[in-house]
Amino acid sequence: MDELIGFVTGNKNRQKLLALLGSKHQLDAVKLAKNMHIARPSVDKVLGELIEKELVIQESDVYKLTEQGEALERKVQSI
Repeated sequence: MDELIGFVTGNKNRQKLLALLGSKHQLDAVKLAKNMHIARPSVDKVLGELIEKELVIQESDVYKLTEQGEALERKVQSI
């Protein structure tokens, strides 16, 4: 878990995206980009990284946290 905390906190966009999905529960990539105020390709890159680490899953056109992602998001928020 510590490795994943470092992975997320080492990048502001990863941290923002995780927190946003933690509070909104599910969003599509367009809404994530608008809420984060970054370009869509940047959101796609971060989503890909978080999906690879099994912190985020895609269902249809929306993204949401996995159980592991939710646990990590709570830990990161408490730091």
